[in-house]
Amino acid sequence: MIVPVLIYLAFTAGTGYEHGWPIPTATDIAFALGVLAVFGRGLPPAIRVFLLALAILDDIVGIVLIAVLFATDLNYLALALAFLCVIAFAVLSRMLHTRAQAVVVIALIVLAIATWVLVLLSGVHATIAGVLLGLAMAQTPALVTRHALEPWINAIILPIFAFTAALVPIPSAGSGLSPVFWGIVFALPAGKLVGIAGAGWLGQKLFGGGADHPKLPLGDLLAVGALGGIGFTVSLLMNELAFIGLPEVADEGTLAVLLGSGIAIVFAGIAVTVRSRQYRAKGALGGPGGPFSR
Repeated sequence: MIVPVLIYLAFTAGTGYEHGWPIPTATDIAFALGVLAVFGRGLPPAIRVFLLALAILDDIVGIVLIAVLFATDLNYLALALAFLCVIAFAVLSRMLHTRAQAVVVIALIVLAIATWVLVLLSGVHATIAGVLLGLAMAQTPALVTRHALEPWINAIILPIFAFTAALVPIPSAGSGLSPVFWGIVFALPAGKLVGIAGAGWLGQKLFGGGADHPKLPLGDLLAVGALGGIGFTVSLLMNELAFIGLPEVADEGTLAVLLGSGIAIVFAGIAVTVRSRQYRAKGALGGPGGPFSR
């Protein structure tokens, strides 16, 4: 995440728009995994696991940045009440196996809504409520809930958010594009590629490897790095929050997120396709006596 930030700051230094640096740090899990699924037939599961873990941690850091950097006029009472609701939610989620299951489910729904409202009233972005509730919930009901909600989120919620967040006027070419635009356009695809592949390679050199945890080849790291440049939904949200009082800059930031993510999708599709073909070729030649049999 550091490399995209440095690239963005290199473009915006001295312009007054430096506070938008969190925008290119995000990776959109749904879109990245979607591109991997479409173009990555034949790739080893380790690549998907690495991308998924990376994107989840990436989004957690992004949500923390939203909570810390974009909170306004904090209401500490509402925030404290929200935390109490989260604690009660955590306790009740571990009582779903009791006879009063229906009552517990209703109480969980009420607590979830109350947490969302209180976090919103506290001045912290309400997105944090979902993160807190997800982390607090017991593992088994959390997995059941996720599997129940995921199809609706992917089919309805994410597309609605994407279309509404991307609905911006195209700036006039004659007025020129701000450093924010160029910083995001370069930081998302290039910054994520260099940051993920470079840090992954260095981390494996220093700490990775072994019989139980084989190293990912550099080609795989580059493919995951390209996928990581697909910022889209989380980057759009950060852009909206960073430039909430500057609508023209926010519009350019939105266009930059869409263009940067589009570039990343193209490069990721190419990289994943190449690696997939290489792995399928190795599999075809991996029989007894073949050059890839070991």
